[in-house]
Amino acid sequence: MKRPTPNKGKPFLSRTCLLALACLPWSQSNAQHVLNLLVENDVFTGTDRHYTSGVMLNYISGIEDGPKRLRDWGIRFPGVNPDDEMHVSVSLGHEIYTPTDISTRTLLERDRPYAGHAFLATGFSTANHKEVETWQFSTGVVGPAAKGEYIQNTIHDAIESEQALGWDNQLENEWVFSLAYEKKWLNRAWTRSLTTNIEVDLIPHVNAAIGTLHNYAGLGGMLRVGQGLQTDHGPPKVRPSMPDSQFFAALDHHTWYLFLGVDGRYVATNIFLDGNNFASSHAVDREDWVSDLQAGFVWTNRRVRVGYTYVLRSREFKQQQERDIFGSLTFSVHF
Repeated sequence: MKRPTPNKGKPFLSRTCLLALACLPWSQSNAQHVLNLLVENDVFTGTDRHYTSGVMLNYISGIEDGPKRLRDWGIRFPGVNPDDEMHVSVSLGHEIYTPTDISTRTLLERDRPYAGHAFLATGFSTANHKEVETWQFSTGVVGPAAKGEYIQNTIHDAIESEQALGWDNQLENEWVFSLAYEKKWLNRAWTRSLTTNIEVDLIPHVNAAIGTLHNYAGLGGMLRVGQGLQTDHGPPKVRPSMPDSQFFAALDHHTWYLFLGVDGRYVATNIFLDGNNFASSHAVDREDWVSDLQAGFVWTNRRVRVGYTYVLRSREFKQQQERDIFGSLTFSVHF
């Protein structure tokens, strides 16, 4: 098979990113802002396979004090109340997928394909005391243009780790997009102790996505125990993980909580397993049902938030021997 030229698709991706940035309804006036850096990697759990790396830089801003025309646009979304808090966001990210054995150049037909994915996403969310809703549109590229081989092997070289040799078998260049929706219910059952002031809440959710990247629908929930749970609704994560909370409130004291969450979804398509939509490429037999079990902590001190999530993901394709595990580290600043 002829390997695509690495530069193919770059001009298109650049134009797409610039257009999305230009069209984003940036907030003004007294709106508050949060910058999130998210790093997901299986090195945190001592493995090096499948979903092996994810990095995302996210900016989110409130628009409650922004221009009137911006709020008028926001309340046109189904179910949005004019009194709801509204936020817009933009994210830049990159993901890397590999088979279990990265030491061979030969195509491993019974293991998942190599794939890099570079993306730009814009989002809009609303929140009140009962629920949080988020819409997000993501566009990007998979294939050599995403530079997965260069990024992975450059990092492996820097840390003196084994080089991944099978990138000649990666997915072909393809533009991809995804439109995602999620809803969380905040019907919290608060409990307090006179000595420790511990709070407990349970946040159920539903989510779905359509597009050329993946198509899925899921549901789940998160149980949290700690202090100051009103600060956010859980740590940010890269989709299709369970719903995140990119925005957090800046308080004049520190808060913390531990969490345990589960997310189950029906997956109709997944380009990272099914292969390219419009070209011939390596593919494996995908599992229709996938689940995530997550546990971790979040600590917030005034305008800084730090979180860690341990993720156990069920088998995603039929030939997969073991479940995948990886860690997710987040660092956020409110300004």
